[in-house]
Amino acid sequence: MPSVTCNRLGESTMKCMTRLACAAAVTIVLAAPTSAFGNPDRVEILVSPSGSGPYLAWATFQNYAGDYTDEFSFVAVETPGFVYNVRFVAESPELWTNTVFGSGQVAEWAAAEGLAPFFPSALPAASDFRVLGVMSQTSNFFVTLDSAIASPDNFSGKRVGTGLMTQNEWGMHHRILLDHWGLTPRLASFNALGANENIDAMLDGRSDVGALVVHSAKDFRANLEPQPFRALESSGRSWHYVNVPEEKITDFIEETGAPFLLRRIPEGTFTNQPEELTTFGNFMTLSAHKDFPEDRAYELVRIWMEIGEQIGEYSAIARIWDPESISELARVSPEMIHPGAMRAFREAGLVE
Repeated sequence: MPSVTCNRLGESTMKCMTRLACAAAVTIVLAAPTSAFGNPDRVEILVSPSGSGPYLAWATFQNYAGDYTDEFSFVAVETPGFVYNVRFVAESPELWTNTVFGSGQVAEWAAAEGLAPFFPSALPAASDFRVLGVMSQTSNFFVTLDSAIASPDNFSGKRVGTGLMTQNEWGMHHRILLDHWGLTPRLASFNALGANENIDAMLDGRSDVGALVVHSAKDFRANLEPQPFRALESSGRSWHYVNVPEEKITDFIEETGAPFLLRRIPEGTFTNQPEELTTFGNFMTLSAHKDFPEDRAYELVRIWMEIGEQIGEYSAIARIWDPESISELARVSPEMIHPGAMRAFREAGLVE
């Protein structure tokens, strides 16, 4: 069976890329490697589509984590998206002790509530999910080339495209709010196309409104703008974010209890942002069932905090993985945190 030699973080980019290329040639689901201490316990990390930022970051984590533990083997697994992850894990008790997954606070709330069309019936197990850490504080946007569209109230009769409905940040969140605002039936069309595809459709004139996401560290001190931003910038077209009035977000939160974040974004924070913006967002998390063993949760989070930012040299989203950002929910909502993760945060001096 082919193997990949892992070196410490800090090796040259060329060496890293060579090693990652070798790893890519070997299927991600090979049995966990052995160590001098025997076979480490395998923990699968359900992430997102191959090529997406979170998947590439956790695949890189997989390749390095073995340098920091002999007890566990962490394996990144491609999936259709975080909405899929939440449903799949909630319906699969056999995964609760050996699997963690990319998720989000809004997706887990929707699953526990049975919010259609994403979750046709309530999934009680979703109430037993616990957070290991924060991958990103997201800002979800509607964007457009149409200068006459200033707010969602101008969407009537327009063609709206988003990411897939299995992608919580790119599609699910936008659709939840369009439905709540009563706008979906008033649109000329709604199409869940994909992260890149929805922006391509807008640029090609096949839609009037698209969807974007920005991933941020705590307090916007580091931000990741995904590839669709490059498509907009390189087009040379005039585009703008659609500002969402604060009350349209806070009213929804108050009426439903949905854990959306109200994102007030200072001017100049993101590309092509000449003025302050208000929009909706989410804590994008790595989660696990409450039955996931404490020692496994502790070890994963300990290593994540130790090497997260260094992984950012090779995977863009990891640039926002500083320990304070990873642990933010432990200070905001400690009751949501897995005990093993909380132990790691306390040992690092991030919570009392």
